[in-house]
Amino acid sequence: MTKTNKQSGTNVHEIADGIYRINTPVVIEGAGGFSFNQYLIVDDEPFLFHTGPRKMFRFVREAVASVLPAEKLRYISFSHVEADECGSLNEWLAAAPQAVPLCGTVAAMVSINDLADRAP
Repeated sequence: MTKTNKQSGTNVHEIADGIYRINTPVVIEGAGGFSFNQYLIVDDEPFLFHTGPRKMFRFVREAVASVLPAEKLRYISFSHVEADECGSLNEWLAAAPQAVPLCGTVAAMVSINDLADRAP
């Protein structure tokens, strides 16, 4: 595991060949905490699954950059439309000009065609 940001605790761990988990822990005093996770698949056309919230974009981008330049991302996807899954989608689309957002037909029709700076 490589910690990529001391302030946030964001870290990257290769969980399988070419597959990385990016983790940002959130500590809640007296209540333990939880974490946000994204997954980066490094291949001929790199793929980021879950963008993380907008306010964590800098931390997640640093983590991605520790593996490959963010502009090399080709696909950005998420399981559903919530801030922790796709909150920083537009920041990623700006950082990766060749990247295409991937989502289901209903998500595209109901949300992403309106929210995203680039169509799926």
